Amino acid sequence: MTENTTPAENSSEQKFNSKVSINMLTNIVRTLLMALFGFLMVPYYIDSLGLAAYAIIPLATSIVAYILAVTDSLGDAFARFIAVSIQHGEFDEANRNYSTASIGLLRIILMATPICILVSILSPYIFQVGDTAFFEVQTFFVMVLLSSLAMSYSAGMDSVFVGYNRLYATYISKTVYIVLQVGIVLAWFFLFGPSLWSIGMSYVVATTVMLVMMFLWKRRICPDIRLSRRSYSPEHMKDMGALGLWTTVSELGILMFIQASLVLSNIYLGAESQGEFSIVANMISMINTATTSITVVFVPLAYRKYAEEDYEGLVKVVNLFTKFVGLVMVFPIAFILVFMEQIIGLWLGDGYEAIYDLLMVMLPVQVAVTTVRVLMNVPLVYLKMETVAKITLVIGLFNVAITFLSLNFTDLGLIGISMCWVISMLMIKVGFYPIYAARITGQKLRCYYIPLVYSHVLFLVTVTIMYVLNMYFTMPMSWLAVLSSFFIGFMVYVVASLKVMFDKEEKTMILDYFPGFVKRYIGRYLGVD
Repeated sequence: MTENTTPAENSSEQKFNSKVSINMLTNIVRTLLMALFGFLMVPYYIDSLGLAAYAIIPLATSIVAYILAVTDSLGDAFARFIAVSIQHGEFDEANRNYSTASIGLLRIILMATPICILVSILSPYIFQVGDTAFFEVQTFFVMVLLSSLAMSYSAGMDSVFVGYNRLYATYISKTVYIVLQVGIVLAWFFLFGPSLWSIGMSYVVATTVMLVMMFLWKRRICPDIRLSRRSYSPEHMKDMGALGLWTTVSELGILMFIQASLVLSNIYLGAESQGEFSIVANMISMINTATTSITVVFVPLAYRKYAEEDYEGLVKVVNLFTKFVGLVMVFPIAFILVFMEQIIGLWLGDGYEAIYDLLMVMLPVQVAVTTVRVLMNVPLVYLKMETVAKITLVIGLFNVAITFLSLNFTDLGLIGISMCWVISMLMIKVGFYPIYAARITGQKLRCYYIPLVYSHVLFLVTVTIMYVLNMYFTMPMSWLAVLSSFFIGFMVYVVASLKVMFDKEEKTMILDYFPGFVKRYIGRYLGVD
């Protein structure tokens, strides 16, 4: 407790921080389910629909990402205003922000609906869809795109949960969404046979249930925040939209990376090759989702520190989470890299050896991608998104350009696409974000580069140890062996990392994000009273 902090304020801070562990736990459960269903459903879809038809699914989700760039980016911008007003205790302002954001989002969604319908109609004429019936592809696209648009409306409610640090409400709702979506697909395939139409319908039903759940959560957690037409302010919408504009441009730039690579692989190399690239992209996406499951709990803490004008505390939290996330994610990346043959063989079976080379190229850069994930939120907190948007868009266009050149003037195929993506990732994740975060927070460059060094050194050590172990002890080809080896190794790795790689102050900060009964047990081991 600092000299200027009252006991009541300190208690409020501890209560707020203690929600981090609940948020993280529910998000980890959601992420594990996503990973489990992702691993199981990919081979299931390929066996049921064929590789060419399966390739349509990630292609549709890539198009969804482009369309949702506007609504999701605005949602992030709205969350910043709503969360800060809640932390200031300005509930009239919070209601104005919430109502303006929700009504503004609804109008944008209605304007985007005709675009989604048009894209759905044209989809089988733009992309290679194999022998799949055009009408089935069009119906699938329209249901996925429109349900995803409807899901984006939840951004307003999610912003309120960010302000109260009750993100578990969002994660529980999204967990139900995942389970329901997969359940509907399995039931339909079993009763009526496989079809893209049933997958699209699962999106529609699951999205509806999720929105209802989030609305009920909002009424329970924060009944004082209400949607009111009278609170809508066109002028305030312009203010929030100014931040949202640059956030949107940044999102569009991000979509110029692996999503653009998916589209180009379909156009130039065909549905089969794009299907193979989609499998790797799916694995990369799951790693990024797992990273986000940890980093997202940092966002409410950042807004609270910013609202309190505790900029020194904000830098400490940013640095701690950057280091923590990087060290935690090193092990899964190294494990997949070393044991990819066992994982791919068990997951998809034989005939996917080409994927090994793609993973060898694309996985190592994920160490940097996951480590700097926290830093990507810093410009949004400080209202400094313009530079981020411009740099991201430029590097994204650079990725598209060199991928286009690779496909037209070399015979590298998917390897060329992967190499272009890696170059672009290094430019933005290693070359830009640490430098820009240091600049806007007033820190020296080493502040955010040191965690990157830690992550990469630990990655090399971990990979080396795993390769040596793999030389003398061949892992059996069974899920039990793979999963047990992963979880046992991961637990040993995390415990050792916390013990060795963090100083006493950092350990104390980490413990502040756990409930009291957990602190006592973990604190003893870490040597923190």
